[in-house]
Amino acid sequence: MSVSEALSKVQKLVSEEASGNKDAHADLLKAVRELQLAAETPLETTSRVNFQILQNISIRVAIEHRFLHILVEHDKPVSAAKLAIETGSDLLLIVRVMRMLTAIGFCDEVGYQLYAANDKTRFKILPGSIAAEKHHFDLDFGMGGRLVDYMRGPGIQQFADEPGAVTLFKYAHGTDVIFGLLERNPEQKQAFDDYMAARRVDDMPQWFEIYPAAEKLGQLREDPSAALMVDVGGGPGQELARFKERYPHLPGRFVLQDLPITLNRIEKLPEGIEAMNYDFFTPQPVKGSRLYFLRDVLHNWSDAKSAQILSRIVEAMDPEYSTLIIDDYVLPDTGAELRAAEMDILMWLHTAGLERTVSQWNGLFDTVGLELVGIWSSPRGNESVLETRVRRK
Repeated sequence: MSVSEALSKVQKLVSEEASGNKDAHADLLKAVRELQLAAETPLETTSRVNFQILQNISIRVAIEHRFLHILVEHDKPVSAAKLAIETGSDLLLIVRVMRMLTAIGFCDEVGYQLYAANDKTRFKILPGSIAAEKHHFDLDFGMGGRLVDYMRGPGIQQFADEPGAVTLFKYAHGTDVIFGLLERNPEQKQAFDDYMAARRVDDMPQWFEIYPAAEKLGQLREDPSAALMVDVGGGPGQELARFKERYPHLPGRFVLQDLPITLNRIEKLPEGIEAMNYDFFTPQPVKGSRLYFLRDVLHNWSDAKSAQILSRIVEAMDPEYSTLIIDDYVLPDTGAELRAAEMDILMWLHTAGLERTVSQWNGLFDTVGLELVGIWSSPRGNESVLETRVRRK
């Protein structure tokens, strides 16, 4: 694609988004990346990727020393000298780090050694953003630093299904996957929970907006002891809370299931949501719920482990009443978006899992006796909603 063709595509999508088409935004970002690639020489593309690591290091230093926090707190230009006084950091270090941060847009340089917050600064210091920084930088750089030794030693092992498998995560951090580390590292556990709770921003469609939940639910059992929705491995419970807030009058129990290490960190759940300690590799205690729900769970696990998780749900489902909803990535066979490709590599590194194509999802469902009813996707977001039910005989 030529630069002029790429530019025309960007301009067209800018006009579409300006006219109110929110669904054009993802295409616009893709077109901007295409424009950059068209304008860059091969050397410039390679250098940009190589130097990305230096940007990440600078951001992590700024977050740890609260440079960006102070810009937001003052809400007016702040000098490097004042940052040095308020943080106890070296003046030269501040100038060097802030030079990088202004160049990549995380704050504005408004004068000589003078900086001001912008919208990206304010977003970067939100709890969920800080959590994401710790989650990715602290863990991923540890793996990156040991990658070459790992490849030349035990070699790459993508999954942890077999005893003695040495994943890159284990080679770098001492546990097979991220969940073992979270059990022993409170700071990373808090970062993980905060990050997961904040990942779906307010203007992103919710799963029950992508999937026509209201019309799909059909007749519900009026028995107050019957379960309406069980969120399996639901973390802090944000998905249940949002669904219940949207449909407050639906009858039935709302059950949040997760391990004690997660549930014990929840200060208070919304009224009407019950917490239940549960390991999803064990028999499902809630039978015959109208909805069972898995969000960003199965991509954490290999096909073998995912089949175990799904089998426990299938055993508990009422074949004529229950539906299993899976909110997760569905990769295309070709032309995957950058974010989807990144997520697949992230799942390999953090969890010995993977993101799946439609054929891979169907293969997994066939293994456990489920059938795929449909897939609902939204242009504004990277995840899809899969509706499944027990396969009819």
